[in-house]
Formats: sequence, C-alpha cells, structure tokens
Amino acid sequence: MKLSESKVIKNLNRLATIVLAFYVIFLLQQLFTSSSPVNSKAIKSYEVYNVKLNYFTNKVAEDPLKSWFNDTVVIQKTDKALVSLRFRTYDQLFSLPALLFQFSIVIQWLVIGVIIILIKMFFQSLTKDNVFTAKNASIIIWGSLLLICLPIVRWFSQELFVSCIDQLHLNDSKYALSNGEGIIASETIIGLVILAFGLAFKVGIDIKQENESFV
Repeated sequence: MKLSESKVIKNLNRLATIVLAFYVIFLLQQLFTSSSPVNSKAIKSYEVYNVKLNYFTNKVAEDPLKSWFNDTVVIQKTDKALVSLRFRTYDQLFSLPALLFQFSIVIQWLVIGVIIILIKMFFQSLTKDNVFTAKNASIIIWGSLLLICLPIVRWFSQELFVSCIDQLHLNDSKYALSNGEGIIASETIIGLVILAFGLAFKVGIDIKQENESFV
C-alpha cells in the first residue's frame, strides 16, 4: 500500500491544514484586534506567561529546610504568573520599548507559524508518495532548527516585555517583574532529537541518490 492511500497520513494532513487555519485566524486576531476588555479603556493588550514575580515589600522568609525534611507533601513556590500589559495611549503603544516588544512577539508568532507550515508541507509530500527526498530532509532540518530557536525567541520577547514595563513606568502592581523564561526548554531537546533524525535522513537520501546514479 502506498502512503498516499493511507488513511492515517491523509488524516494527519487534514489535521495539519486545520491547525494552520486556526493559526491564521489567531494571528489575524492578535494583529488587528485590541485583545483588551471593553471596560479597561486600553488600546492594545498583550499577555505573557511565566513572568517571574517578586514582592516589592520584604516578606518574612519561611525556613525551607524545615519544610523539606518534615513535610510529607513538599511545596516549592515558583512565583510565576500570566501578566497582562495594557497600553492606554498611542504614545505608549508606539514608543520604542513597546515597538521592540511588539516586534519580538510577532517574530515569536511567525516562528510558530513557519513550523506549522513545514509540518503541513511534510504531510502534503507524504500524500503524494514523496518520502525520501531532499525537500523532506530540508523540511525536517529547518523545522528542528526553528524549534530549537523558539525558547530563545521567547526569552528575548519576555526580556523586552519586562524592559518595556520598566522603561515606560507602567507597573502599578505590587510585584517586581523579571524574566522567567530560559533559553533551553523542552522544545530544545525535541528539536535536537528531530535535527539528528533529519541529518540521518539526509545522509540516507544522499546514499540512495549515489546508488541510483551508480546503477
């Protein structure tokens, strides 16, 4: 049976198409809507996950060793949160720190979008029985590299997010904010594994082409 006749491959290709369509809707919504509650009177809002929180006021520190050795269930607070930033004036929205952050967040969305497109292209190729091709090898390698870069882009985006809040003096909460992302995440490990597979896939294709040209 050919891959083009496989129901699994066909369904995966359809699923990739659906995901791509939802991504386009999401991107258009983020770019052309304010994403703000009506009563907030904000022009544009952005939400960033995993921002590290610190209290402005000093808290009484608990003894961590007592909890670690005596408790049955040990709780370690991460102090990370979803932070919403609301720009209420155009001066804030189009200031340099805000523009830098907005540019970085668009780059982050585009990286995710390109990964989705590459996945779609790969399954589309399989539905045409094109498996061991240089194009598929390039798709796998580029997809893995983008996956590895995603945590780095996310780190830069959150760094610019926190810097924007600080430079424009927009923080009216009781917390001091700092970057809670890391440049190495689960996407890094997955990307490295896929990269190794892609390089091996490419070597196999090169050997196959050499054998065919020799014959």
